[in-house]
Amino acid sequence: VLMLKKMGLEEECFDIRVESGETVARINVPVNATKIESLSSLTDEIVRRITSLPQFPENILTIQRLIGDPKSEMIEIARHISTDPAMTADLLKLVNSAQFMLPRRVDNIVDAVKLVGLRGIKNLLFSYGSQKILAGERGMDQKALWDHSYRCAYYAYNLAKNFKSSNRPLQDDAYVGGMLHDMGKIIFSAIHPELLTHIRSFCRSKGIEEQTFEDLAGGMNHAEIGARVAEKWNFPEALVAAIRFHHEPALMTTDHKDVAFTVYLANAFCEYETGGMTWDQLDNLVLQDYGFQSEKQFAKTVEQFGEGFRMESIKQREAAGKMH
Repeated sequence: VLMLKKMGLEEECFDIRVESGETVARINVPVNATKIESLSSLTDEIVRRITSLPQFPENILTIQRLIGDPKSEMIEIARHISTDPAMTADLLKLVNSAQFMLPRRVDNIVDAVKLVGLRGIKNLLFSYGSQKILAGERGMDQKALWDHSYRCAYYAYNLAKNFKSSNRPLQDDAYVGGMLHDMGKIIFSAIHPELLTHIRSFCRSKGIEEQTFEDLAGGMNHAEIGARVAEKWNFPEALVAAIRFHHEPALMTTDHKDVAFTVYLANAFCEYETGGMTWDQLDNLVLQDYGFQSEKQFAKTVEQFGEGFRMESIKQREAAGKMH
């Protein structure tokens, strides 16, 4: 109790009582409503001012429209993809990675479209387009973010594949959701200096504390920033949900809950590996949904997935070496 008081919590914030022979402690941490309002205002301003982010590449949007047209044929879609050699090469690289576990190596887009399916190709295009826009000049911070994103994508896909095998659309959505879940952080890390100056001026003019800006720069509210940009780029609702709720799955409604839960859990795997999250901090609803009943079971799965990702990374490097 004394420790809690030293933290600035008043007596009404905590309650200690005996229930059914057990001591139960409840702590209510008051939310700083002013700070939440400031974060929301700051997020709105950042999203509004990020004019340097271009619209989604037109060639990708054209292919997306073809995929969405029931009259389109696979050969026509494949032909449009093939007109962009760089896109073709990158998509084939993704399709041939261990994530898709295809029965044989795919060397042309027509076969890729047939084997992965239109939904899978559509999602891969969202991932490809986003990376092209956001990659830019990659500093160390961005490299670390993308490395984490690749790992999270691998975990998300394999969670869906191994635990929700009957839900093929989830497998497709989970991979891209994992790849792009930290889009807000990536955007903020690549933000132009003049925009940072403007945002600081905005904080001063609105009486927003400097610490609130620092919190935002450190990643707070990055999920909302990423989701807003995803909406700007007309991402499917499932991917927007995965980005927006990958830290707060309990806020997710029934629509697209599967993909939000999966991306949350994949990200939690990454955090658990590095000691950034403990078993006690994991969302119980998500754990129940995936059938994790003990930390031992959870830790073993994390270890298996981590080893799988390590082996996949080695294969990718070896394949890249043979091409040069």
